[in-house]
Amino acid sequence: MNEEEKEKYFAAGEIAKRVKKEARQWVKAGVRLVDLCEEIEDRIRQLGGLPAFPCNIGLNEVAAHFTPPPRFEGEVPQGSLVKVDLGVHVDGCIVDTAFTIPLSQGDREMVEAVEKSLEKASGVLRSGVKISQIGETVENIVRSKGFRVIRNLTGHQIDRFNLHTGLSIPNLKTFSMEKLRRDMVIAIEPFVTLADGVGEVSEARHVYIYRFKHFPLDYKGGFSSQVERMQSSFRTLPFCERWFSRLFKNADGSVFNRIIEDLGKNLVSYPVLVERSGRKIAQAEDTFLILEDSAVNLTSETG
Repeated sequence: MNEEEKEKYFAAGEIAKRVKKEARQWVKAGVRLVDLCEEIEDRIRQLGGLPAFPCNIGLNEVAAHFTPPPRFEGEVPQGSLVKVDLGVHVDGCIVDTAFTIPLSQGDREMVEAVEKSLEKASGVLRSGVKISQIGETVENIVRSKGFRVIRNLTGHQIDRFNLHTGLSIPNLKTFSMEKLRRDMVIAIEPFVTLADGVGEVSEARHVYIYRFKHFPLDYKGGFSSQVERMQSSFRTLPFCERWFSRLFKNADGSVFNRIIEDLGKNLVSYPVLVERSGRKIAQAEDTFLILEDSAVNLTSETG
C-alpha cells in the first residue's frame, strides 16, 4: 500500500467516524427506515466520500443485508434492537463500521458485550497475529458476559474497490494458521445473540442488495446503456434499488427488477440474514490498518 492510498483510507475513516457519531442520534422509534438510510448515505456524500455499500439496518433478529427499497414505509419499532452498518470509500479505499442501538433497557447488556468483544479484539491486532487468536478473544469475552457469538458471520479483509477479499476474520476460536500482515486493512465484526439462540444465521428469501461479479462487464443485453452507467457508478461495490432510482430518476420501478433478472449470473445477490432461532442480534464493527506492532482503528469515534 502506498502513501496516497493510506491517506485515502484515513480520509474515509474520518468521514465514517463523523457520520457514525451523528447517526447514533438519528436512530429513534418511529423513524422511517428508508429516511434513516438515505440520511446516512447523503451525509457521507456531503462530507466528501461515497457510500461503499447501501446502508444496512438490522432490526432485532435481522443480522445483515437489509436495506429498504424505494417507497418502503417500515419504521423503527418501539423497543427494538437496531443495528446500523455503513461503509465509506474515497476512490475505492473502503472503511466499514457498524453499531447497535438498544431501544429497550433489556438489550443493553448484549450491546455492551459485543462492544467489549470488539474492544478486546482490537488490542491483539498486529502483523503476525493468527486470526484464530482474534476469534478466540471475541468468543471468550462474549461467553463471559453470558451471550453467544454468531459463528457463521465473520469479519473480513478489505482491498481497493473490494469490500470482502482475502481473509475472513472469525468470531470464535478456529484452527486456522492464517496471520495478519502489515498494511492489511481488515474489519473486525462480532455479532452476538442470546445464550439460548442457535448462534447461526440463515438466508431469508428477500434480496435487496447486489453487486457485479466483474468490472468491466461484457454485457450485450437489452439494457446496455443502463448497465454501463451502473457499472461506471458502482464497479464491483454492492448496490440497491434506491441507488438505481437515484441514477435513473425517471425509470419505472419495474425496470430495476427486469435488469436484475436479465443480468442473472453476472450478479452476486445478498439475501437478508436472520438468526436461525429468531433471537435478537447485536453487532459492532470497526476497520483497522495493520501495523508491525499494533493497528490503527480507522473508524472508532474515540480513536
